[in-house]
Amino acid sequence: MTTVQFKTSGMHCGSCAKLIEMSVGDVAGVESVRSNHVEGLTTVTYDQAVTDTDAIAAAIRAAGYGAEVIS
Repeated sequence: MTTVQFKTSGMHCGSCAKLIEMSVGDVAGVESVRSNHVEGLTTVTYDQAVTDTDAIAAAIRAAGYGAEVIS
C-alpha cells in the first residue's frame, strides 16, 4: 500500500470533503481516503498494483475540485 497527499482546491465545507471521499473511495484499489476542507488536503492510501495517482486525481477533478500531488 502507498499513501499520497493531494493539495485539493475548491473545497468550502465538510460536504465538499465528503463528496471527494466518496468519489475517490469508488476508485478500484483505494484502501482509504480522508479529505480536509480546512487544510485543503486529501490523503489517500491505495494499492499501486491496481491504481495510480493519475486515476485518483481524475476522480477528485471529476467531483469538481482541483488536485495536485504534494507528497
